[in-house]
Amino acid sequence: MDNPPVLDAIFIGPTTSTVTEALQAAGARAGVVAVIGPVRLGRALADRGYEVVQIVDKPRARSGSIARQLLASPASLPLGDGELVAVVARGAGMRQDWESLFVEWSRVVRDRGVLVLVDRAPAAEMARRALCGGLTEIEQRRTGRKVVTSGCITKL
Repeated sequence: MDNPPVLDAIFIGPTTSTVTEALQAAGARAGVVAVIGPVRLGRALADRGYEVVQIVDKPRARSGSIARQLLASPASLPLGDGELVAVVARGAGMRQDWESLFVEWSRVVRDRGVLVLVDRAPAAEMARRALCGGLTEIEQRRTGRKVVTSGCITKL
């Protein structure tokens, strides 16, 4: 069951604003953005004008504002190389397989695209993972108990 709009604004609104800031700072405005994680975040970004493809690990009711919904593992996205302008993902800070996730997420993002990580892991750990994952122009923002780490993907 979806939350009423007021609850969405209270719980997902600050995160959506922070993710939007990260996307805009990286110049990721025109193009498809994949959201791996909360459907509410995908819907909120779509409501702000982003073309969103929502990656879900189990079937869910599709929101009218989300362009596409794909049933897939975050580690194996059914998308073409460089198809996206950005990937927004939650939960990479506590996963042991974060390096392979970064490789897969970077594969589907175009050169100079952006990876935005939303997590409750310590900011220093998220910065370390972003650096080790090959991201450049790394920025961090706080929103409540979450840290939003973003960086550009440079394909050499």
